[in-house]
Amino acid sequence: MATGKVVILTRGMNPELLDAFMAEKPAGWQVSLVNPDNDDQKVAKELEDAQYLLPMYGPVMPKILQMAKQLKLIQTWGQGTDHLPVNWALRKGIAVANSGGANAIAVAEHTVLLILACLRKFILFNQSTRDGKFRPYIGRDSLNQLYDKTVGIVGFGSIGRWVAKLCYGFGANIIYSKRTFVPYVLRADFKARPVSLDELLSISDIVTLHIPALASNRELIGWNQLIKMKPSAYIINTSRGTIIDEVALLRALNEKKIAGAGLDVWNPEPPDPKNPLLQMPNVVATPHYAGSAIENRKWAYEAIWRNILLVSEGKEPLNSIHEF
Repeated sequence: MATGKVVILTRGMNPELLDAFMAEKPAGWQVSLVNPDNDDQKVAKELEDAQYLLPMYGPVMPKILQMAKQLKLIQTWGQGTDHLPVNWALRKGIAVANSGGANAIAVAEHTVLLILACLRKFILFNQSTRDGKFRPYIGRDSLNQLYDKTVGIVGFGSIGRWVAKLCYGFGANIIYSKRTFVPYVLRADFKARPVSLDELLSISDIVTLHIPALASNRELIGWNQLIKMKPSAYIINTSRGTIIDEVALLRALNEKKIAGAGLDVWNPEPPDPKNPLLQMPNVVATPHYAGSAIENRKWAYEAIWRNILLVSEGKEPLNSIHEF
């Protein structure tokens, strides 16, 4: 059986997480934890004989990888690869892969949480109850149910389909927009209907984003897209902050072009505490935690080791990334 060296770039890994990751490690493999904030030369030295790199947090600069002459794979812990030098790696013939939807259920559940929090004015009611203002009057016409609403899903991969499944269970109507064809068998159970992005924006009561942070997706949702939405509609983002133009979103909210937003991701991260979106009562804000759940750690670690072993055998990793 092949063996090799795996370097984890981390600013401190919870011992429990490390134990769980090491429990999936095949015999004979070497794992080194390296703090990327250390001197670049020390980090580069550790990478000299490494074949596999697992960056846990923060961006990875190509300059620290110049000495990694044996590198075969850069593997993420989650879904996003926007913090990685994907273009550099692909030009060097180094594979890049994510963990293949290991956190899809958690992200989908968090998406539904944000949808319901927007529709039911959860944050407002939670705070007013704590402040002793029981059942504040806001008008019944400002509260909505998810049942019979049209949920438009931008991106229909593993996360988007889980969102569809959960929302369909609430009785919502599902439409989606995706660049590639989705076989009917993958959408039949929730009667999901493909539409163009423009049609999705114009007829959805909730627009939820589930696409990667590729260069082609940067600020995909800007002013021209937001004004196509219903004034009563909400936009949800649990993918990456760069997909929405935050200046345009703020304007759309202020001018009541849309009803509100549920945001788990920001541009930049962390957001400035003075970011006006954080002060708006019709914005539900969470700190990029949608994919976090103790249950999906084992799935992620299995996916990571599976890809490492595939590459060690000269095969392409599953969920490999070919765009940046």
